[in-house]
Amino acid sequence: MIYTEEHWNTLPRSPRFKFLFELAMLIANAQSKGMAPRGGFEWDRVTSDFKSIYGKAKHLYCDVRAIRDPEHIEFIKNFKVDLWKVHQDLDQAERLTDVATKWTSKHLHIGDHLEILSMPSTRNAVIEFIQKNTGRTVRIHQEEYWNKSQLKHYKVDAQYFNDPDDINYNDCIIISLPLHGTYEIPGWTYELLKKCSAIGVPVFIDVCWAWFQHNFLLNLNYECIDTVTCTLGKMFPIEGFRQSFKFCKKQNIAKYDKLYSTNRFGNELLIQLMEKFPANDIVNKYKDKQTFWCKRLGLVKTNSVHNGKSDDDLLWYAEHKHLVEDGVNQKLLNLVPLLENHELILDYLNQTNKGHFDFSNHQDQIAI
Repeated sequence: MIYTEEHWNTLPRSPRFKFLFELAMLIANAQSKGMAPRGGFEWDRVTSDFKSIYGKAKHLYCDVRAIRDPEHIEFIKNFKVDLWKVHQDLDQAERLTDVATKWTSKHLHIGDHLEILSMPSTRNAVIEFIQKNTGRTVRIHQEEYWNKSQLKHYKVDAQYFNDPDDINYNDCIIISLPLHGTYEIPGWTYELLKKCSAIGVPVFIDVCWAWFQHNFLLNLNYECIDTVTCTLGKMFPIEGFRQSFKFCKKQNIAKYDKLYSTNRFGNELLIQLMEKFPANDIVNKYKDKQTFWCKRLGLVKTNSVHNGKSDDDLLWYAEHKHLVEDGVNQKLLNLVPLLENHELILDYLNQTNKGHFDFSNHQDQIAI
């Protein structure tokens, strides 16, 4: 089912659906007063009038972004650097390499054929990869963020693949690991990388969600891997700065790739964030809250700390609602608004005598 604004007034509303909307109204109202964190994009804007609050609440759970962790926010607020000193730091690239390699090491086993470069965004890296592989068929998985609709904008006629058997020698692959639609590593991942290495198919991997995984270790020591993008805008609330890093195949790096991919201010922010907070910081801080909300809301806990598996009664709130036309999984509920407003919500529920809510048996009935 693809829900649009026209369906809002006639949606089936289970008790669990109504409860989540009540919490969404609470959070959106608090955001309008600066009392609750919000995202940094235009669609995150909310004002104090009822129409704005109501409109924000309707789509609150579809806004997948970095958790506004208080320690991260405080660090960024107090981040101070000598800009000129940073600008003149000719050794910064080596520091970024050392810090990033150590920071990612518990999640990623990087092959010796890859080298770190800074980058402004994964989107830029995707475009570069496509340009380098003109003439090849771009292959994507259906549970992918880099879907047909997005790539069509760049005049790329991407084709789906289901497993390694679908891959041919004239292909190139763009994939997120874990997959964006499921936040899981497919069982055929290493078979795919072995095949691509054997037949010379270049692979682009986006690991931006790795830092939300409870248990995650990915072996990237395969010759076919051309690029691995490590966007930290999902780990830290810095998406507005558009700065991160990637691992690139050494033999494909030109001197201009290094010269024009350098943002030393952004690099310094990344270096200091990684030195201060480990890659599993978010998981360690929010895993108990994920368990709490999944249990109370009757969700299946996933390997990604920021969501849980839901049922048809919550399709309106689906985390990947904006990707529904591309066939991406619609059974995940984004928990970020609940995780970062945990205390605010519990205080409200206790004051309204709803603190003992439990939807573990939510399938009772669906009311209109």
